[in-house]
Amino acid sequence: MQRKVKFFLVTGFICLAVGLIGAAVSFQSLDLDAGAANIDIEKKIAAASIDTLIIENDISGVTFVRSDSDEISVHLKGASLDKDAKNCTVEATTEGSNVWRVDVCKNNKNRVHFGFDLTQLKSLLSGQRFGLRTEVSLPDKLFKAVTVSTDTGGITFKDVKAEKLTATTDTGSITIDHYEGKQLTLQTDTGGVHVNDGQGNIKIKTDTGGITASLRDVGDTVSLQADTGSIRLQVDPSITDTSFDLSSDTGSASLQIPGVTVEKTGHNSAKGSIGTGSKKITARTDTGYVEVKTR
Repeated sequence: MQRKVKFFLVTGFICLAVGLIGAAVSFQSLDLDAGAANIDIEKKIAAASIDTLIIENDISGVTFVRSDSDEISVHLKGASLDKDAKNCTVEATTEGSNVWRVDVCKNNKNRVHFGFDLTQLKSLLSGQRFGLRTEVSLPDKLFKAVTVSTDTGGITFKDVKAEKLTATTDTGSITIDHYEGKQLTLQTDTGGVHVNDGQGNIKIKTDTGGITASLRDVGDTVSLQADTGSIRLQVDPSITDTSFDLSSDTGSASLQIPGVTVEKTGHNSAKGSIGTGSKKITARTDTGYVEVKTR
């Protein structure tokens, strides 16, 4: 019995050694530079006649920054595998006279690779990182509409002006540092939503992730909905003529606005109004807490 155990142990160690030697030989034979491709693609257009911007992105995060010029720029950069580089494209078209549409890596929609090969491993160990990012530069002007969507990756706005701003992502968070406009619509399947300084009519929805929002001005309607995640909303202390309807299936609901006439309150829900109550704020979550207070 002991001889059999010893035999299997020795055989196992021999197989392991052979496997390690084979992997080492294969690893050394890889050409590090052959597996990686640097991506640097930029498209620009004069912003004077463009009032509507549409960006669809499949496999990278998107960051909006303020431009130092009077041009709109969409810049895809980073590194990818050679075999995927041909699908890393930026296609820009003008629709009508005032709409600029940009498709980023649209050919990669059905080519996302979840495997991990030796080329990636060797590049990572040598300090090279694979990944793409898209940077959008906008001049200081008020757009009629800005719409951006991505399948995989977060969306970040540093400072954006648009009468209507719409952002959606399947996997990733959405962050807005400053928004100036009338209508803000944000949605993510997996990821949180964070609005640091917003205004207008607001609609935010997330399936898995929390919502935090700070509003300096409230439009006619503010709707915040999370399936799994907490909701925290801060409004300006001068808010008036607003009604509040907060609820959570499994968490607490807290309404802390000075001057609000409370109509209904409990552990899971809170309702109240201030002034005429003509503006509507609703916040609902299935799993998590809801908190509304002044900034």
